[in-house]
Amino acid sequence: MEIRQIVNSVFNSNSFILSEAGSLNVFLIDIGDFNPIISQLKEDAMIKGVFLTHTHYDHIYGIRELVKAYPDCIVYTSSFGQEALASNKKNFSRYHNDPIVFTNTNLQVLKERDKVHLFPNIELETYETSGHDKSCLTYKIGKSIFSGDSFIPGLKVITSFPYSNKIEASTSVQRIISLANGNDLYPGHGTIYENFSH
Repeated sequence: MEIRQIVNSVFNSNSFILSEAGSLNVFLIDIGDFNPIISQLKEDAMIKGVFLTHTHYDHIYGIRELVKAYPDCIVYTSSFGQEALASNKKNFSRYHNDPIVFTNTNLQVLKERDKVHLFPNIELETYETSGHDKSCLTYKIGKSIFSGDSFIPGLKVITSFPYSNKIEASTSVQRIISLANGNDLYPGHGTIYENFSH
């Protein structure tokens, strides 16, 4: 599986493009700037789904363009994420003068240990890692861990948002560190850590 990083214009958040040789299907982790993602894709590629690490504005703001271009694209999020996508207050988009109210029928709620088949012999596994936000999910695909803002090496998890929880954040950090040890870590901001060790 090939993983490409896009650094977005809002708060330098990361989006990741997941593709596999011989397949025109593509999956995303988070969706910020839509055009840089499109420019990376083959002409006949299909974005089949986007996995949201959480529903803060800087990780979702390209969602309307995405589903307009790919109406069958499935949006994967947590149960609170579904709630937050439908509320520009809970996803903070109203504070960016870009209110997002997203209630798409192609939305799938993921919970702890749910698995999604991506490519032949490749599946994604879900871990609930709340703390930074109630919507936070971490994804594991083989040796690749996508932690969103639940764990960014060298940075303290921000827990000052309305739906943050310091104690849960600390538990989630420990959990992600143990998941990521010896694997490749792809956080929601900043650099990629190959063969992460803590």
